[in-house]
Amino acid sequence: MASMKPSLLNTLFPRGSRTARRQSMRGGYFAKAAIVCLVIAGAAGYYYFGMAKKGSSLHGATFHEVTKGDFVHDVVEKGEVESARNVDVMSLVRSSREVNSFEILWVIEEGKQVEAGDVLVRLDSSALEEEAKLQRLDLSGSIAGLAKAQNELEAAQIAMTEYVDGLFVQELREIDAEITFAKETLRRAEEYYAYSSRLAAKGFVTSLQLEGDRFAVDKAKIELENATHKRGVLINQTKEKKIKELESAIGVATADLESAKERNSIEQKRLDFFLEQIKNCTITAPAAGQVVYANERGNREASEFIVEPGTSVRERQTIIRLPDYSAMQVHVLINESRVAMVQAGMRATISLDAFDDVKLEGTVTKVNEYPEPISRFGAQVKRYAAVVSIDGSPRQIKPGLTANVAIHVEKEDNATLIPVQAVLPYGDDYYCMVQVSEDAVEPRKVEVGSNNSRFVVVRNGVSPGDFVSLSPRDLVEQVEMPELPPEQLNSKGPQKGEATGEGKPGRRGPQSPGEENNSKPDTKLVERPSRDTSANIPPKGSDKRPEVTETSFNQEASIEKDPVRIAEDQPPQPAGGAQ
Repeated sequence: MASMKPSLLNTLFPRGSRTARRQSMRGGYFAKAAIVCLVIAGAAGYYYFGMAKKGSSLHGATFHEVTKGDFVHDVVEKGEVESARNVDVMSLVRSSREVNSFEILWVIEEGKQVEAGDVLVRLDSSALEEEAKLQRLDLSGSIAGLAKAQNELEAAQIAMTEYVDGLFVQELREIDAEITFAKETLRRAEEYYAYSSRLAAKGFVTSLQLEGDRFAVDKAKIELENATHKRGVLINQTKEKKIKELESAIGVATADLESAKERNSIEQKRLDFFLEQIKNCTITAPAAGQVVYANERGNREASEFIVEPGTSVRERQTIIRLPDYSAMQVHVLINESRVAMVQAGMRATISLDAFDDVKLEGTVTKVNEYPEPISRFGAQVKRYAAVVSIDGSPRQIKPGLTANVAIHVEKEDNATLIPVQAVLPYGDDYYCMVQVSEDAVEPRKVEVGSNNSRFVVVRNGVSPGDFVSLSPRDLVEQVEMPELPPEQLNSKGPQKGEATGEGKPGRRGPQSPGEENNSKPDTKLVERPSRDTSANIPPKGSDKRPEVTETSFNQEASIEKDPVRIAEDQPPQPAGGAQ
């Protein structure tokens, strides 16, 4: 019987007819399901489109409740704590042609309390000691040269005295003797010639003998003239010539002596220099204090300097600092976009990364007029150094700590505050989109005051308790904005069809007060609110109060809790050190 059932079914209902009937039933089911889905989709579309048409202006909009609070505008930068009265202990060992740097052989441990005169650092002086030995040999040679030059000068001076008082007088006397002898010879020759002339007249002397006596007279005259001329030459020419020669010799000997003295002095000073540098290799404390190493972290333009044995030290390089803990300050580098806001005398709040519970007060004492040097490898951002003195420095404050400095630029108590994104520039004025009902907003002209790129002070136009839209540009098409005069059509305000800031070519898009003043120094920093939340407006008839953005405006309690506001538009700047 079991084998007969399938054959019977096949006979009554052939396989082809059964498959066609099953497919027909399945197709009808899917068709009915598709119709039902289309009906549901149409109903949902009609409902949503209808609702959007009735109240689309506020659908998804975020509002903020206008409140009163303390407006605070701070310039916040990172800095480095340092002593206002540092005693810098530096290397006084001067470099020479042979030695340019000196290694540290020993250094006192950091943090130790020292007294004036205590040894802090010992530098390697072996090269200086070798130079001192060679210099002693050079000094010995210069001393020998000095003695020789002294003797030569004395010999030249003696030669001058010898000639003037000795040789010249001797030669003059010899010539005078020759003149006297020539005169006597002439007198005798003249007498003898006169006698011979008388004898010749009597015929006792021949003419030849008389001629010889006359020749003797002429010879004696010539000898007298020669002796007299020789005396004049000795006095007028020879003496002057010899004196000039001797004076020249004295001058040369004097110059040689001065040169030898100068050379000896130079060699002595050079030896004293090496001896002094050897002494300077032992560095002592000029005053009492706590030892702080003057380490320098290197970058691409400056080498790293770590105070430890083996480190090379150049001339006048600071090795150790003895800070005065009674007068501490913070060295801050301020971005050029905010430096115009900072002036000497402004108060500041200081917090330390190492001590979360320590809040310090200070005063800006100095702001440099010129920027710090810019590294050609780093960011091309100009920064200006400023000094903030710390009031009543606690003992745990030490140099080198990283500090967050909030310089108080402006503060206004009990001000009407709204977020800057709730302000819509329109022409030459500013507007806010104020919620007046569940599904309606109205534009209100507002008078704005100071802002810190987070909140703006409103003078007129809105009141505490009003709800303003945080996206007013999205609602421009849903409200009636006042007509703008022709001169303001290409101004900063949005026009119809420009709610997103996309206007005609060349037209600048709308900007909020914080945005339009980004180039100004008073809009670069913001205070960090304690909380900022937002929610949509609840349906009409709900007993629940509209949930709005809740913001802390740095009241007195919050100032004590968190006095430092962080600049949210820029990352914290690196800490600046003493230059």
